[in-house]
Amino acid sequence: MRLNTKNVSWNLFGGAWTGLLVVLATPWYVSSVGLSGYGVVGLWLMLQVMMGLLDMGIGAALIKGLASAPQGNSGATIRRDLLRTLELLYWGIALVLMLALVASSDWISHRWLKAGTLPAHSLSTAMLLMAVSLGLQFPGALYANGLAGLQAHAHMNAMQVAGNTLRYGAGAAVLLWRADIVWFFGVQIGVAAAQTVATRSLTWHLLSTPGAEAPRFRRAVLAQIRNFSAGMALTAVCAVLLASADRIVLSRMVSMEALGQYALAFAGAGLLQLGIQPFYRTFFPRYAELLSLNDHVALRREYFQGCRMMAMLLLPLGLVGFVFAPELLHAWLGRHDETLANTFRLLLLGITCSGLCWLPAAFQQAHGWTRLHTQMMVGSVLIGVPLIVMAVPAFGIAGATAVWLVHGLSDLTLGLWLMHRRLLRGDLLHWYRTVLTLPLLTAGPLAAAAVWLMPDELGRWSGLAWAAATGLLACGSAFAAQQYMAERSDRTI
Repeated sequence: MRLNTKNVSWNLFGGAWTGLLVVLATPWYVSSVGLSGYGVVGLWLMLQVMMGLLDMGIGAALIKGLASAPQGNSGATIRRDLLRTLELLYWGIALVLMLALVASSDWISHRWLKAGTLPAHSLSTAMLLMAVSLGLQFPGALYANGLAGLQAHAHMNAMQVAGNTLRYGAGAAVLLWRADIVWFFGVQIGVAAAQTVATRSLTWHLLSTPGAEAPRFRRAVLAQIRNFSAGMALTAVCAVLLASADRIVLSRMVSMEALGQYALAFAGAGLLQLGIQPFYRTFFPRYAELLSLNDHVALRREYFQGCRMMAMLLLPLGLVGFVFAPELLHAWLGRHDETLANTFRLLLLGITCSGLCWLPAAFQQAHGWTRLHTQMMVGSVLIGVPLIVMAVPAFGIAGATAVWLVHGLSDLTLGLWLMHRRLLRGDLLHWYRTVLTLPLLTAGPLAAAAVWLMPDELGRWSGLAWAAATGLLACGSAFAAQQYMAERSDRTI
């Protein structure tokens, strides 16, 4: 478990650094290019998520393959051939992605988006440059997955910290020099290329073995991962559609200014996802490794330990963010906005609930069972998208959070129940009791008491300090409670 804790810590550091960059850069972006310009940035961030549609389960197959390969020279050969085969496929997809986005950039800028105050020529050029940067950035995800599969989380996060620092720092610097969204995306092309090349070099360096044969493309590798990749590809498609459905619908229904406002709320709530991904990146390859060793006792133990670790972070932060939404957004953006705060709260609720189910999903995927998670996401999209269409005219941009609420609440109830009917039978109540109960009972009353006791005269930064102190206290109390529960529950696992 010590290795898992170390890897989670590295991943949390990478996520926290990215979150800090988002917090610092976003207000500057908005002040430099306005809400219309930030709407384009929000679209760029959404398209980064949508690139997962083209991954086709390849990244997850690489993680699973690298983590479960045998030790020794034979395993080293398998790993190198696996990466060579998949990287050639990935670069081909990247080229198609780039060409498709370049070809459609003019149509998107003139026919789909509502430019608002942004000049049509600037929007069209920005979309073209955005397409090139996304095409160069796409292969970097494969090599990051390779580092995760090798459980080289320190190296992976070093690459991501450096890349994100350049991405946000250079973006802010160019806007300081010239507040033009076109120049912003021009810089992103260079950053994407540099990060992808650097991550590829590091991944191959870690896989290198003196005197080994050169890695080769093998069709047999594709046949071996075909079924798992197909399942993960369908899961990825559903995940991307689910994660982007709100902004896709909004981009058609509202102005760029309103889309930019929603993008701000999503960026704030999305910071919580930076605390979710570290656990998935750490435990998915670990579950695959333990399954390959047929060590089901250790697998069950580490599954519950991982879920408890995630809950002790997500639940306190989600609760504190929900109750202190106005104070946090005021400190971040320098203004009060009730619509923004309500949208932020609803997004936070949905993301927190769905985030708690990432490790159960990783547990299913490590077993090669991808269907349930996919079906749950499909159901969320089919129910959530019509709700968005009906809710936005009535409730404004806050109505677009419907898909996240449906996804989070259904995953935490129906999804977990269905999972535990097949895997870890009889452990559903044990999961709720050991994972959810103590963080809720400790952090919930603390957050409520902090809101009740908060002085009315607190200003922008003192309100932020009050919320931050509450968050630290809530996380600390949840950690202490979970440690106590872990000592007791582990005796029964």
